[in-house]
Amino acid sequence: MKTKRTTPKILLFSCLIVFVTANLFAASAQASTDSRPYDTSAASPSKIDADNIVSSQNTMSIVHESADILHYDDGAPYIHDILTNNTDRTVVETQYCMLAYDKNGSPLKLYWNFLDSSTESSFENLVRTETDILSGQTEEYRGGWSLYDGEIMKNLPKAGSGGANQAAYSLLCLKQVVFEDGTVWDNPGYENWIQTYAGRKIAVDELQNYYPYEYEIEF
Repeated sequence: MKTKRTTPKILLFSCLIVFVTANLFAASAQASTDSRPYDTSAASPSKIDADNIVSSQNTMSIVHESADILHYDDGAPYIHDILTNNTDRTVVETQYCMLAYDKNGSPLKLYWNFLDSSTESSFENLVRTETDILSGQTEEYRGGWSLYDGEIMKNLPKAGSGGANQAAYSLLCLKQVVFEDGTVWDNPGYENWIQTYAGRKIAVDELQNYYPYEYEIEF
């Protein structure tokens, strides 16, 4: 074989071509990298947003719209409360605690179950009711929880000195809610509520602005 002798001029020209070609490919690769669309697989904000949406959908509420001290035609006092079911399920049973205060915010120790002579007076009264409250429904009870007033209820067995006629405010707190599908919600803040309010004097402005009281329900 015969090879052609390479002159310095040809060698310089060849090096120049290689240098220019390498720069062109480098510029093309950089442009391709810069124009690459954002890779959503690395960071997944859509997944985080989806989790937040699911969490928001599973967090619902029941609202105690009010709990007022009202009076029957004969003047006897009773507690009348209103609930709104803002969940997607029907409520069939509730358990809740009731407290009563006079006009100055002092707690009242009452005979809540005055028809039972064996019961004693207490600051709180825990009751359970069975009533259907549909999803999105506000339930306004006809009547309410009767309180013993010794000055008016003279035809009933005497239960202490009465004192219910001093009741001006009532605070209620759900302890448990049972739904139609069998789901049971236990209020995680109930014990703290009892320690905060039961048997303690409460500022009048807090009693007046207590309602509406919302319970967050998580399934």
